[in-house]
Amino acid sequence: MKKQIFTLAVSAAIAALTLGSCATINTGAALAEKGPIGQRIGESNSTIIMGLISLNAKDNNLQKAAENGGIKNVTQVEYIDDLILGGMLIKHTTRVYGE
Repeated sequence: MKKQIFTLAVSAAIAALTLGSCATINTGAALAEKGPIGQRIGESNSTIIMGLISLNAKDNNLQKAAENGGIKNVTQVEYIDDLILGGMLIKHTTRVYGE
């Protein structure tokens, strides 16, 4: 009986760690200039696998995000990380606001 309870507890802990996900917004959001956020939004994304391999990393930067939103004057930048499968996969988004 104790072995079954232990096995169940370990299985539940592994399931919680691998199937749980969360989204965080990096507190290091940068303000390019003092003023309104802006009406346009541009984003660029990359995926990080197990903290080792980054897919599309060269396309995930401020310049690419601004180009995607048609923004010439960036007023605010956000970095957003969505953790998938307990952090085994990370979707990293660079979002810019401006005109």
